[in-house]
Amino acid sequence: MNLSRFWSARHALTVVFLMFTLAACFPTSQHPIALSGETDVPGIFAGIWEGSLGDGQATLVFMEQASEKLGTARFHGLIIRHKEGKPSINEGWLEFEAEAAQIRGEIFLSALLKQLDGKPAEIHEQGYYLFRVQTMGDDMSLTGLDDMVTTELINRGALEGTVSRSSGLPIVRLTEDSLSLRAFLVNADLDEVFSESFAQFTRQK
Repeated sequence: MNLSRFWSARHALTVVFLMFTLAACFPTSQHPIALSGETDVPGIFAGIWEGSLGDGQATLVFMEQASEKLGTARFHGLIIRHKEGKPSINEGWLEFEAEAAQIRGEIFLSALLKQLDGKPAEIHEQGYYLFRVQTMGDDMSLTGLDDMVTTELINRGALEGTVSRSSGLPIVRLTEDSLSLRAFLVNADLDEVFSESFAQFTRQK
């Protein structure tokens, strides 16, 4: 995800808070979920979407693929945070690169943070954020991995990963390879594993 240009100290704090929330609440993965023949980006990942991210308003913008990149399942997007009560004022934006895997008739996003406020992601911010994407008409919700459930899965050996508490809050990182992640989701209780709401958006026409 990418943020650019000069921001005031308050805007910078907003971005730092958002990334701290991501790191503290959502496990990251060393690898994306493996694709299985997906060569095109699902049609929902296009255009402009408005909605909420955490406790604030946000805009989700998908960038069109360049013609030479058509036929791949990878795409880019921006998430723009808006000032509370003043949606015309932006408080920061994140740029991400993602792939969409289709499993059990559902879509799962592997989103890689690229830049924050115009700066490349730091080492501790790097990694894939895994989301379950659910749609109904022009509405889309993204749900992230539950950190406690993921920690339990790691502890009992159902998934490979690490849990670090060096910063106070547990930082959960999956090290399972891509194919194993896909195989796990084929039989997982999706409502239990993906239970942390990340964002809700509505497509703009």
